[in-house]
Amino acid sequence: MILTEYNTTSFSDFSLYCGDSINIMSQFDNQFDMIFADPPYFLSTGNGKVNINGKYIKFDKGEWDKVRSSDEKDKFNLSWLMACKRCLKDDGTIWVSGTYHSIFQCGFAIQQLGFKILNDIAWYKPNASPNLSCRYFTASHESLIWAIKDPKSKHIFNYDAMRREDFPEDFLKNPGKQMRSV
Repeated sequence: MILTEYNTTSFSDFSLYCGDSINIMSQFDNQFDMIFADPPYFLSTGNGKVNINGKYIKFDKGEWDKVRSSDEKDKFNLSWLMACKRCLKDDGTIWVSGTYHSIFQCGFAIQQLGFKILNDIAWYKPNASPNLSCRYFTASHESLIWAIKDPKSKHIFNYDAMRREDFPEDFLKNPGKQMRSV
């Protein structure tokens, strides 16, 4: 569904847009320093249920997350990532999150569009849901891709803050050492 209208909520330091992201982004060119995207993982089957180990479990996030063919997913990812690229400043970066269901197709599209991938980051989830089929590893992380629009541009990375800052809730962070990709 394509929305031609959207709702905007403005605050003193940001605006929140609710609507079709590609339509909304068509109004912005070379304007943003950074975009964080959490695109669909395409896991919903359309019937509201998923069969896991012979048991049907309710799982349907909506039409936007409906399972599609590989070609449809590729076209979708190229479309929204092209819109993001147009919105980013030349030295702008994009962060894309996903699971193994979607992140590799996103990464391929990012490379096709000429972005430079700076890092892949594992977002560790200490309270991950168990794998109900008991036939796979429990997915205890999501992947993030950090990329820059123009490979020749200088991106911003505050190395000193990532090294010196104390993150007491992060048991993987070694005090005084460089921040890891987990």
